[in-house]
Amino acid sequence: MREDAERMVGRAVMESMKRSVQAREVFRKMLGDVAENLPEAGGGPAVDVVDSPEEVVLYIDLPGTKRELIDLGVTEDAVTIRARFEPPPGNYLQRERPEAEMGRRIKLAAEVKPEQVRARYEDGVLVVRLPKLIVVKPHSVPID
Repeated sequence: MREDAERMVGRAVMESMKRSVQAREVFRKMLGDVAENLPEAGGGPAVDVVDSPEEVVLYIDLPGTKRELIDLGVTEDAVTIRARFEPPPGNYLQRERPEAEMGRRIKLAAEVKPEQVRARYEDGVLVVRLPKLIVVKPHSVPID
């Protein structure tokens, strides 16, 4: 989805969108569903979404934060992640890592069971396992 959006409006415009909340809202209206899974203003964590017949698994990169500084919200069709960071003190000569907080909302392609979601944070990666609401298992039909 992100590549589609970048092709539609160009990389320079995408960069300005990340930096400006007002510009982001304009682009959300222009792009509609394509903009749904873009990171929040200021950048967002990288996310891999893996689909299987029984569950959806998210791998969310959150290096440099602590487990207790991560907020994870799940509904039947979306996941919202917010992570806060405690930057090391000192005079920065270069700063590329998140300053205080980053977040992202991921729209899911399948409905899930929020009450059965499991999450684990290890080595800077949050792994979220979302059991699907409806598991479609093929049924073998004998042919006469």
